Amino acid sequence: MGFHLPLSPIDAVNQPPLHFLYVQDGAILLMGTLWTIAYVLYIKQGFKDKSYGMPIVALCANIGWELIYGVFFPPSVAEMLMFVPWFFIDLVVVYTTIKFGPEQWKQSPLVANNLKTILGFGTVISFLLHLALIKTCASPDDAGFWSGFSCQILLGFSSVAHLLSRDNTSGHSWSIWWCRRIGSFAATVLFTWRYWFYPLDYPLVATPMAIFIFASAELADIMYAVVYWNIEKRELARKAKTL
Repeated sequence: MGFHLPLSPIDAVNQPPLHFLYVQDGAILLMGTLWTIAYVLYIKQGFKDKSYGMPIVALCANIGWELIYGVFFPPSVAEMLMFVPWFFIDLVVVYTTIKFGPEQWKQSPLVANNLKTILGFGTVISFLLHLALIKTCASPDDAGFWSGFSCQILLGFSSVAHLLSRDNTSGHSWSIWWCRRIGSFAATVLFTWRYWFYPLDYPLVATPMAIFIFASAELADIMYAVVYWNIEKRELARKAKTL
């Protein structure tokens, strides 16, 4: 006997040992806690800089994913209790995007004046895309695996593009990056741990595509750090010249 998170349907069948559950639960809790903090930091940094840090395409993809897997097809009770709060926190991220986005898009009035429509339409498309993937894959768990890590990669690379296109770090911070970075790595550890013990239940984890996705997520985070560091250095240099 020992304390652990509610068992997923797969674990209810396998009845894994406690040490398996402790590592699995630790990875889930670490991932959930750090991503929650990252979302809150996006909001805090947005209000501080009067900007927004999460790229619009990634925000729409995340909201659609959280709705699908938090409400309609939750993998487990523990993950449902994590994904649903993410959805509501993301609504505040949407608010900061709508509030401060027009200034960031002043060079493109078509975007600046239609952010609500773009976010709404993008979220609906994201929701339908995730739903279509569920109908295409063998199970919602398989679809959640592919789409979850795809959302992670989308956020990583679009954040790099976000920094490069603006040439400033407004809406971003090292704290957000660290929370995203470690939280995302915890997700990779989670699925690797599951595959190590129960390869027949998690066969996707060892496929070439999954390995590519894991590596791409790491590459996106490394690229982000390099780009952020260089842009921040130029920002500090410009600030020093004005003093």
